[in-house]
Amino acid sequence: MRGLAMYTGLRVALLALVWLLIQVVTPMRGLLAIAVALIISGIISFILLDRTRDRASAGLAGVFRRIDDRIERSKAAEDIDDETVPLGQSQAQAEQQPVGEHEQPGGLEHGHEGTASGAAHDSGDGPDGQRRGEQSQPREGESESSR
Repeated sequence: MRGLAMYTGLRVALLALVWLLIQVVTPMRGLLAIAVALIISGIISFILLDRTRDRASAGLAGVFRRIDDRIERSKAAEDIDDETVPLGQSQAQAEQQPVGEHEQPGGLEHGHEGTASGAAHDSGDGPDGQRRGEQSQPREGESESSR
């Protein structure tokens, strides 16, 4: 990163020097002077700052190489974790906890549901609004097998 900072500093200094020279020597002012200074300083820096630019690009390539290496190590670690899951079972299935016979999925432990006051409350209603233990009646056009 030091090479990139050096190259950028030299480019800005060269631009300022060329712009100042244009201001002193020519009648150009404003945006036209800046545009001409950018073009001239770009050509000069292409020739004079060749080695500095190469060092800057090598330093930047090193940064990206380290990032790529870190990503590859992370992928390899994930592959190792995936290999520990038993065959025929996906990662999501391996992470799921089985739900007990009397527990409802997504419910809190011991049948307690939190209320605004923090007290336990059990209305006795099931997930579809019916009392536990009651059978739901089929709706019109619905058979028992389609529920």
